[in-house]
Formats: sequence, C-alpha cells, structure tokens
Amino acid sequence: MNDNKQRIKNVALDYFGQKGYEDTSLAEIAKEVGIKKPSIYNHFRSKEDLFVEVLEDLIASEVTAYRLTEGKMNHQEPLLNIRKLFDLFCHRLMTTKEALLWKRVTFFPPEPFKDLIQEHFIHFEKVTTSILVSVFREGVKQSLFQGITEDEFVASFLCLVDGVFLEHHYYTKEIFEQRIQSAWKVYERGVSSYKGE
Repeated sequence: MNDNKQRIKNVALDYFGQKGYEDTSLAEIAKEVGIKKPSIYNHFRSKEDLFVEVLEDLIASEVTAYRLTEGKMNHQEPLLNIRKLFDLFCHRLMTTKEALLWKRVTFFPPEPFKDLIQEHFIHFEKVTTSILVSVFREGVKQSLFQGITEDEFVASFLCLVDGVFLEHHYYTKEIFEQRIQSAWKVYERGVSSYKGE
C-alpha cells in the first residue's frame, strides 16, 4: 500500500511540475500509476491533500540536501563552502524533478496554496540562512569578508541564486552553465576581497 502511495506522489510531482496544479487531474495521475482513480482516495482525501504532501516532500528533500552538504563542510574553508552551496543549488536545479515544481510554484503559485507555499519558502530560506551565517562567521575569523555585514553576505548569496533560478528558466544548458561560471567568478572575487571597499 505504501508503495502505491509513493508511486502516486512520484507521478503527481511530475504532473504538477509540468502542467501545474489546476491542469492536473487525479484521473491522469491514476492512469499513469496504473490504478483506477478511486484507489487514490485510499491514500489521499483529495487532490488538494495530494498536492500538499508533494509540496511538503519537495521542501523536505531540499532541506535534507542542504543539511547533508553542511555536514560535509570543512569549516577551515569558508570560500569552498559557499561554492559547495552554490554548486548544490545549481546541480539540483538542473537534475531534480523537484526543481520543475519548485519553479512553477514560485512563478505561478496556485491561489489556494499561496500562503502555504510562502511558509515553506520562508522555512527553506531560514535553513539556507543558518548555513550561510555559519560560513560567514568562520570566514570573519579568517579575515575574509571584510567590509561586508552578515546580513549583506546572506542577502548577496540569496540574490545570486535567485538570479540563477531565473536564468535556468530561459536559457539552454550550455548558456546556463557559462553564465553560472561567470556569475560565480565575479561573486567570489567580490566576497573574498580583503580591501573591505
């Protein structure tokens, strides 16, 4: 039974990401899974209930990935740690099924779920921020990030990845990869300046 529930959520993730919440039907999800539509109600009360679970799984997956990366960081290498976070963001954007739904609900949040999506987004940003703050404080101990406040450091990274998020939406893989390398090169030089100017 749990296998079927997970299969339903996996298919729903694809459909919600590709077509959006409004244009996805339980009937097509059931057909893709290989079950009849009423069988979905053995696991989910409604399409809304299914969407909420898929969204919660998406956020849990993102948080887990970032926490795992944090656990592998060498605290003696703050610049490398920021690069690891940046690479993780770009890698997940380019390779995970969750990324498509993440983009869709960011750009076109379904009206009934706007508040819930905002809550999840804020939660994820808090997780990311806590990791960035740790990296920043370690960097300050090593005389990095001079002339930059903690808030500025966090905001600059979040704006960097928000820009990457948008770029991925519009460009081919080749152009996107060139742009993220260029963006990182300039960003790294900026935050690692010792001049504090």
